Amino acid sequence: MHVSGCHAGKALFVDLSRGGVSERRLPTRVYREFVGGNGIGVRFLYENMKAGIDALGPDNILGFVVGGLTGTLTPGSGRHMVVTKSPLTGAWAESNSGGALGPELKTAGYDAVFFSGVAPRPVYLFVHDNTAELRDATELWGKDTSETEDFLKQGFRDDQVKIACIGPAGEARSLLSGIVSERGRIAARNGVGAVMGSKRLKALVVKGGARPVVPADPERFDQALRRFLAIIDNNEFAKALSAAGTGNNISTLTAIGDAPLKNWRLQGLDALPTVANLDSGNMDKYKVGDYGCFACPVACGAIIRQGRGRYAIRDEMHRPEYQSITALGGLLMNDNLEAVIKANDICNRYGIDTVGVGGGIAMAMECYEKGLIGKSDTDGLELEWGDADVIVALTEKIAKREGFGAVLADGAQKAAERIGKGAEEFAMAIRGKSLANHDPRMSPALGTTNIADANPAHHMDSQITGMLTEGAAIGADPALKAPRDNPFAGYVIGNAYHQLLNAAGMCSLYTVATTPPPVAELIAGATGWDFSWEEAMRVGRRILTLRQAFNAREGLTPDKFELPKRIRATAKTDFATLRAGYFNEMGWDVDSGKPSPEVLDELGVADLTRDLACAPPRD
Repeated sequence: MHVSGCHAGKALFVDLSRGGVSERRLPTRVYREFVGGNGIGVRFLYENMKAGIDALGPDNILGFVVGGLTGTLTPGSGRHMVVTKSPLTGAWAESNSGGALGPELKTAGYDAVFFSGVAPRPVYLFVHDNTAELRDATELWGKDTSETEDFLKQGFRDDQVKIACIGPAGEARSLLSGIVSERGRIAARNGVGAVMGSKRLKALVVKGGARPVVPADPERFDQALRRFLAIIDNNEFAKALSAAGTGNNISTLTAIGDAPLKNWRLQGLDALPTVANLDSGNMDKYKVGDYGCFACPVACGAIIRQGRGRYAIRDEMHRPEYQSITALGGLLMNDNLEAVIKANDICNRYGIDTVGVGGGIAMAMECYEKGLIGKSDTDGLELEWGDADVIVALTEKIAKREGFGAVLADGAQKAAERIGKGAEEFAMAIRGKSLANHDPRMSPALGTTNIADANPAHHMDSQITGMLTEGAAIGADPALKAPRDNPFAGYVIGNAYHQLLNAAGMCSLYTVATTPPPVAELIAGATGWDFSWEEAMRVGRRILTLRQAFNAREGLTPDKFELPKRIRATAKTDFATLRAGYFNEMGWDVDSGKPSPEVLDELGVADLTRDLACAPPRD
């Protein structure tokens, strides 16, 4: 059988230790069962990795995977994902990024690139015209991400090549490091940059165009596309995103208690009345252009330049997003927007996660406030709440893994362990990964997803679940309707839907405050398959289950994923009970986390997961 329409039909496999590059055609059955993106990623990693491997060792696999709809005209389908075993959490990792790298890889002829081994010296991979080659990157090692991109584009004499690279933070294996493309689009939150650095892989360079992505059933695809565009045209949230990006409502989310303040100790405008300084509309004076990811009519991004004052940046940069503004702003009681922009620019250049950096600084500030550390520990810095100069200086130290910054460079939880003296109480993280800056105490679905998903402390995958549990409809098809007498069915449908969205390569913002997109119909038109919502939900459940099996095989039992004590102590929701209900509905054991043999068989992955039965618990 041939692969239909929107898939390239093959993947690249790169053995960095031996310097070998090969390609493999993927069976149609694999595409049908997993669609693309993180689905293809978890299918390959589970089959080709053993449990217990060192996440920073040669046996870990790092995959760049693109969605099933990536490269089509589906709005928001320009995402790519990086998949691996996380060195930060020890769990399944998928880090999502937008821009144009994903579509470029698809049109270059590939749905995925998987790296294993460790190169003897720094290298980068150049993918073009249905082929790929490893090239020496010794000259690039030590350069920041902007310098790396500029150097490569000048060398290729082509501004249109797409580049994903690490900066010095990834080279130094900071567990907060990510992978940067387009000078500020970053796959982060799981330490994927450290994995790339451990492999001495500096960059992935892609020149597409060899294979245009054409739907297999254009008429059917266009019908679904028109429906989707109508949803977007009538959506007020999409209009707000277009106007000012995801940071347009910092003050509003602070007012309702959703955006955390002072390391999650305070809420509301009374605690930080000047937080409106951080609303992204205030950056309009620095705006030099709009930015949108591939095939996205919303275009929620912008390019800014802040060229004056003590927080001046060297060049143009992407306008900071909500998570970054909150992590480097309100979480630290910092209302100085220019300092937030500067700190964000440092993170982009060095290739490090803004949420993790903010969470680490917040933990350190609380330790300083409580007397656990002093100026002699912090390189002379007085870690006072809201001190913009200190925040910028410490961000740079973390990015460079320098002085006290080296203590914080692997995240708040590991930093707290290094500090000791009870500092762990102030680390607002799950398995080392700082909470994203939406308060789980406001949403049972969010809090449950934080501890029940295989990729912990993630904030977007709860959107559809939240709609369903609040009684909202997400579609007319029976497969999308949760029975009223079983609240946990909504968790299963919502999470399965979101995994389908991820596998399609679509942006999660298209599920916020709007009617969810017709993903199954778009996939049917793009592939030419008779792809029903019932089959689509099975795909979502299959991906969820194999991701969970990945963690269970690592011996990661559910009790090892818990919200910080500060959140649990003040929450009105028993999240552990909700997780247990969701696990039961999914057919996963509540104690071990292992999917049942019956569920694995039903979803067609029983043969793949035969090793799961003998996986022992590990810490």
